[in-house]
Amino acid sequence: MAKKNNPKTSSKTKGKKKSSTGFRKYIFFFWLMVLAPFLGIAGMVLLARFSGNLPKTEELTNPKTNLATEVFTSDKKVIGRYYRENRSDVNYKNIPKHLVEALESTEDVRYRMHSGIDFYGLGRAVAKLGKNGGGSTISQQLAKLLFTKGYDRVSFIGRVLQKPKEWIIATRLEKEYTKDEIIALYLNRYDFLNQAVGIKSAAHIYFNKTVDSLNIQESAMLVGMLKNSSFYNPMRDSRKDTVFFRRNTVINQMAKYGFITESARDSLKKLPIELNYQSVSHDEGLAPYFREVLRKKVKDLLNEKDDNGNFVRAKSDGTKYDIYTDGLKIFTTINSSMQGYAEYAVNEHMSKHLQKDFFKDLKKRKKENYPFFNGIEEKNIKAILNKAIHNSDRYKIYTGNLCPECKRPKYYIKEIKVEGKPLFKCKDGCGHEWSKMSEKQIEENFNIPVKTKLFTYNGDVDTLISPMDSIKHMKSYLQASMMSLDPHTGHVKAWVGGTDFKHFQFDNVYQMRRQVGSTFKPFVYATALRFGEHPCAEYPNTVVCIDMPEGQDPWCPENSDFKYGDMRSIKYALANSTNTITATMIKKYGYERVIKLAKDLGIKSEIPEVPSIALGVAELSLFEMVAANAALVNNGIYIEPIFLSRIEDKNGNVIFESPLNIHQGLDPQTSYLTLKLMKGVMDGAYNRSTDKTSGTGLRLRYDSPKRGYDNIKYPMAGKTGTTQNQTDGWFMGLTPDLVTGVWVGGLDAAVRFSNIRDGQGANMALPIYGYYMNKVYKDKSIKISTKDFPRPRGLNLELEFDCEEYYKNSDAFNLGDEDDEDNEENLFN
Repeated sequence: MAKKNNPKTSSKTKGKKKSSTGFRKYIFFFWLMVLAPFLGIAGMVLLARFSGNLPKTEELTNPKTNLATEVFTSDKKVIGRYYRENRSDVNYKNIPKHLVEALESTEDVRYRMHSGIDFYGLGRAVAKLGKNGGGSTISQQLAKLLFTKGYDRVSFIGRVLQKPKEWIIATRLEKEYTKDEIIALYLNRYDFLNQAVGIKSAAHIYFNKTVDSLNIQESAMLVGMLKNSSFYNPMRDSRKDTVFFRRNTVINQMAKYGFITESARDSLKKLPIELNYQSVSHDEGLAPYFREVLRKKVKDLLNEKDDNGNFVRAKSDGTKYDIYTDGLKIFTTINSSMQGYAEYAVNEHMSKHLQKDFFKDLKKRKKENYPFFNGIEEKNIKAILNKAIHNSDRYKIYTGNLCPECKRPKYYIKEIKVEGKPLFKCKDGCGHEWSKMSEKQIEENFNIPVKTKLFTYNGDVDTLISPMDSIKHMKSYLQASMMSLDPHTGHVKAWVGGTDFKHFQFDNVYQMRRQVGSTFKPFVYATALRFGEHPCAEYPNTVVCIDMPEGQDPWCPENSDFKYGDMRSIKYALANSTNTITATMIKKYGYERVIKLAKDLGIKSEIPEVPSIALGVAELSLFEMVAANAALVNNGIYIEPIFLSRIEDKNGNVIFESPLNIHQGLDPQTSYLTLKLMKGVMDGAYNRSTDKTSGTGLRLRYDSPKRGYDNIKYPMAGKTGTTQNQTDGWFMGLTPDLVTGVWVGGLDAAVRFSNIRDGQGANMALPIYGYYMNKVYKDKSIKISTKDFPRPRGLNLELEFDCEEYYKNSDAFNLGDEDDEDNEENLFN
């Protein structure tokens, strides 16, 4: 018979079992709660480990980063960068100790003790939900920068899922790099905003210093930005107090962990933040026009291929170098001091003197003609303005050729329809949409006032003006360009392509070709001297006519001074730009010979085969005019100008060196005699018919307190130039070690002075040269000769007699009739 259960005993046993089971459940849930974060972390790590999205070992050892290409002057100054990210690396040894201490004490105080993950910091972050700081180590932050795209734009959940990847990558980085190397990689990679990617750029942009010269408080400010560079941006006025307090937090951390004393902490925290901000916009900085021409030249060199289709200058894998990402070093011939003086000279003359005079002149124009000369026809005004409209960004936006948001070109833009309305969409770019306009709507919009930033020499001005009036305003500004060259090496020392690169980006040194006026005359007189003409030979100052092809009127140029009847020597004629004597020379010796000489001296542009080239109707560039004049100083030897010395890769390997293109263009004797003629421009030449000494460049010799660009006493040759109707003003200045050219004129030929007094080359261009040379001569670090041009060996002494001596012995030294090919050959031999 079965034994009955005792009800009391049974109930007690059941209670114990329930209690025991419940306790175990509590224990289970307790440990589950304790271990859940770690199990979750372990699960996420395993998921990240086997997701297949982690970088390979070779990517860790050679992380792909964009390095800016740097442009150096001949005196080793960085004047610009080409980049997608303005980043260049610095070695750990060049990072000051206090910067590293600021970094570690603020971002990862146990950095030297862990292997990529700080478990103490991680636990604290989990326990306190990140309120007292996150658990990221410096190694994790580097992992995030290098291999986690868009880390700053993901949601909270996204960041949680990214964390395990960072942990894995951080531990791998610790195996591949030393602690010091990781710090250098991190600081070199971080974006400090305002085009400052990496600590080297940040030190330069915010403090105009090298990294190793940063002091403690400057280092603390930059380290403070690592938390959130946008929030702690020192260039935002609203953030200045925030940046100050953040910097002091870093200083406090340094004191807390014993890197600085408490007294040092208290002193440093009182110091204000003193920025020395250096903008690195492509539109600003030294030599912007030059840097743009250089960029195009370097890109052409990097794109060059051989006959087999391979890149001539390639990386080890055969791919071409990228000027924006491969960290190239471009070494130029530009001298930073001379470049600064050149830019000063252009700005000084144009902003303070010439433009003001031109605005006064413009007030005399008819309102409907502004800013063009009064004689212009209405159809020509319309043609000029229509061309400007079609070249404007506004028109390109209206016609779907430019995105107003991201500035991408037509390639990225598609025409779409939304509810039947035609729109443009930057479909392959930023996605921006905007309305399509008809030509009639565009025309109307160009005459409706809108808020606009207008250029002035005193800074941009915000105003309400129509786009059409804005175009006229921009055209009312005269432009200027200048290039300075060492005649013995061909090295370009200074290059100013315009007055303001941000608003006028067309380069007037290399790209522009304009009529050169009387600056071409030295080639005419050099041709005459080459065939035996004596510098003191005199000719009647009368109108000379040269027959033209059938159907054309004879060419009979007149002088701008309208003085005729006296006798003028060749020396006086060049010094005073006498057209009649110049016409006599080209009639006597032929324009074919003049063209040949100009080509031999390096002129590459087309020169029309007409006698009027004697007065400068050829349209040439300032670049080639300076080079041709430099050959006269260099004993007739032409050296093609060099502005790019060499290119190195990021490791210092030379991948390009500029070749030397050199040839004899003119014999030394004729070159020297031409210089002597051109010295008369600066020193004056004597005319015995009028008993007068004059020259178009004499004002550079006088000491006038009103000018400020004159009183230059050193030996110098030169030539002024003024084209028809004062359209262009030129000046060429030659010294034994430096040849400089200046051009001044309007963006359009129809924008010019209405009178010769203001519009001549001696007034428009010569002062810029004077400002420049005064600065150059005063700078003792610039080694240029102050002596006279050296006399070539074997020079015929009778050609060096002064004109008074020549006139006394003219029968004995009559060389003006020799005009045959044998004489040309003898001069070269």
